[in-house]
Amino acid sequence: MYLVKQHRKFWAMHDIPRGVQEALGQSGRNDVVRGKDGRAIRFFQNLETDDKRIAEIRAAPLKGRWLAEIEAARRQSPDLIEQSARFWFNQYRGASDADRVVVLDSIKEEAERMVIDAAWRAGVMGPEDPRWAELKAQHEAERFFDLATGQMTRTDEHLEEWIATLSNEAKSKDMKRSTVLKFAEVFPYVQDVKRKEVQRWVNRLVQEEGRKAATVRRTLSEVRGYWAYLISIEVLPEDSLPFEKLTLPKEGAKEAVRDERKRFSPAEVVMLLRAAEAKGDTQLADLIRLGMWTGARLEELCSLRVDHVGDGYFEVVDAKSKAGWRRVPVHSKLAPTLDRLVASSRDAQDRYVMAGLSSNKYEDRSNAIGKRFGRLKKEAGFGPQYVFHSIRHTVATHWKSALIDVSISADILGHEHDGMTYGQYGDVAYWKTLVDVVELLDYPETTGE
Repeated sequence: MYLVKQHRKFWAMHDIPRGVQEALGQSGRNDVVRGKDGRAIRFFQNLETDDKRIAEIRAAPLKGRWLAEIEAARRQSPDLIEQSARFWFNQYRGASDADRVVVLDSIKEEAERMVIDAAWRAGVMGPEDPRWAELKAQHEAERFFDLATGQMTRTDEHLEEWIATLSNEAKSKDMKRSTVLKFAEVFPYVQDVKRKEVQRWVNRLVQEEGRKAATVRRTLSEVRGYWAYLISIEVLPEDSLPFEKLTLPKEGAKEAVRDERKRFSPAEVVMLLRAAEAKGDTQLADLIRLGMWTGARLEELCSLRVDHVGDGYFEVVDAKSKAGWRRVPVHSKLAPTLDRLVASSRDAQDRYVMAGLSSNKYEDRSNAIGKRFGRLKKEAGFGPQYVFHSIRHTVATHWKSALIDVSISADILGHEHDGMTYGQYGDVAYWKTLVDVVELLDYPETTGE
C-alpha cells in the first residue's frame, strides 16, 4: 500500500495481484480502479485529509482490510467484516487519546461506507428510499463498529482462565475446552448468544448432527459452566440467561433401552477370554481374568500397582469417589494369575501388575488395551452396548441373583450406596463375608489360569 496526494488530499492505493483481479472486479464495488477488461487492478480510498500523519493513521487499517480481501478472494470467502474490524480495533486500542478521536471518526466513516456501498450495489439511492433501513449492511455496519471499538467480547476470550479454575482431571478439562471452542465457532462473540439462536443450535445438534439427548445435555451443562464464570467476572450481566427455558430433546423409552450398556453372560465372558487366548493376546486375556473375578473397573485394573497387592487381596487407591477406595478379596481361581503377574512385573522392574501397558497423554494406561478389547468383542459379534464395563455388570448381576445384599456387593465393587453398613475391611468377620461373596463367582468351563 502507498499514499498518493491528489487535489490537495491524500489517497491510499494498493495494487491487486493479477490472480484475484477478476474475482474482485465482479463485486460491483466502487473503491477499485478497473482495467479495460473489467478486472480490478488497484484499491483506492480518499483519506479526506492533507495531513500526512492523519492520512497514515487512516490508511493503516485499509491495508489490513485490503490484504484480507485479497486473501479472501483467493479462498473464495466473502465475509471480511471481522477481519477488517480487528485491524481497526488494533489501531484504536494503540492510538493515543488525541489520535483515538481521529481513529474513531475513521471507524464511523468505514461503517457508513459499508452501508453506502451496499446501497449503491442494490440500487438504493439514499436514506429516503424505504429499502435503506432494510439493507443487510445496516446490521453488518453496526456489528463492525462494535467490533472495531471493542464493545464485543470473543466467546473464547476467557476460556483458559475458566479452565484453570477447574479441579477436573486433564482429560475432563480438555473435553470442556473442546465443547466451548465448538460453541464459539457457532457463536464467535458473547453478544451473539441469544436464547432463540441457542435453541436453533440445539435443534441442529439433534436434527442435523444426530446428537443424543444425553450428549446435548452434557454439552449445555459445560457451556453453562463457562457462562456462569463470565458472569462472575462481570464480562456479562447477571440477567444474561440464554440457556434458560430451552426446549431440550428427550430420550424415548426405546432409545434408552437400545443405548443402555448391557452385561455379558458368564458363558460370553469365557468366550471372549478364549478368543483373546486364541489371538495370542495374553495381556488382554489376563485383563479379562482380572475383570471377571473382581468386577473392578478397567482403569482400576490397569493402574493397579504391585505394592498394592497383599495376601489374598488388592487395594484400589486414587479412585474418583470415597467408595472407590477399597480392599478387594482375590478369588481362589484368580490367585495363580495374580501371583504370576506380580512376579513378572517384579522381574521386569515394572511397578504395575499389568506390566508393559502404554500411556496416552493423560497418563491413562487403559486406553490402548481398552481399544483392543473393543476390537475383540466386535469381532465376536457384540455391538456398541457391550464394553469392558459389561463384565462388571456380569459380576454385579451374579451377586444380585445370589441375593447378596446390595451394600455388601457395593463395598466390593466400589459403588456408593445408602444401605446399612455391615462392617469395615479391618473387621475380621466382615472381611470373611466379603471373601465368601467373591468366592460365589463362577464361570462355565474355567479354572482361572
